[in-house]
Amino acid sequence: MKKTLLIGFCFLCFQRFAIAAPTEPGATSTTHAPAPSPTPSNTVKQGKEGEFDVSVHGERKDKLTVGKIDPPAAFNLEDIQNFPEDRLHPVLNNPITFEEGRDFSSMMDSQDEQIYHPWLPEIAKTPYLTMKPVLDKPAKDWAFAVIDQGGNPVFSQDGKGSPPSLFTWTGDDKVRGHVAVDTVYIPQLSTTDKEGYRHTFMGYPSQFASLISNDKGRTVIEISSKRLFQDKKADLSKEAPIFLDKVADLIREDARLPFAIQSYDSDMGLGRARTDAVVKYLSDKLFIPASQITVIDPTSSDKRGLAMAVTLNGTPGGAE
Repeated sequence: MKKTLLIGFCFLCFQRFAIAAPTEPGATSTTHAPAPSPTPSNTVKQGKEGEFDVSVHGERKDKLTVGKIDPPAAFNLEDIQNFPEDRLHPVLNNPITFEEGRDFSSMMDSQDEQIYHPWLPEIAKTPYLTMKPVLDKPAKDWAFAVIDQGGNPVFSQDGKGSPPSLFTWTGDDKVRGHVAVDTVYIPQLSTTDKEGYRHTFMGYPSQFASLISNDKGRTVIEISSKRLFQDKKADLSKEAPIFLDKVADLIREDARLPFAIQSYDSDMGLGRARTDAVVKYLSDKLFIPASQITVIDPTSSDKRGLAMAVTLNGTPGGAE
């Protein structure tokens, strides 16, 4: 206590001495008016000698993120080790058997909880092409056609007066029988106005890597062999599972058994080897024996191009 009072007394004496100290000879003493100071936001109050009371007021601008922490899972090892055996007896005494053909067929009958891959690309189906014309002048007559990459008209229709507001093409192909993979198809509309001038409108071209069509009541899926296999080989390409998994989905969807596989190829030996590769993949994917898949001898690719055809609901030319 005495030390505190002594320090305070010395501090006051020093302050007074500094204020009353005379200036040096020859020095000029100038008194400046104190500059106005801004009002501080913090309040300082002097208490006893040598003591100060400071109050600070302010706001925090920081953002605080609060997250919920899941409690760690706790396991009782003793309960796991002493798991009651009566729960395991039904599984051990009555193991589940899987008979490929019968069990797969029974699974196909149920539409619930079927495996499906929505991220896979859709297989092209009818209508394969659509065209919505926008005319500058009224038409006296019109002609609609679908041409291939060689300029050959594979489908055509015409009429008088204004054309329909929407044209569709369901896949009729006079050159190949019906729409084929790897072929470029272009819709085209020609009109004649009332002054006799001819106008031609071109639609967007389309080329299909895979497509689905109807052949005498049977569903046929065709996939480009150029996309399924490596060049001049029977080895599947990297993108082959994308197409074949979609085919497997369609087979599961409506229980389409039996089904057949046929290759369109100019090399019969290569066509058989490629067919075997597809049979093996679908057999493994669908968990069925290869004997449940009908294999048709390869046929020429002159019209259809290089393709692999999967015929559902039966075999080509046979009964369902």
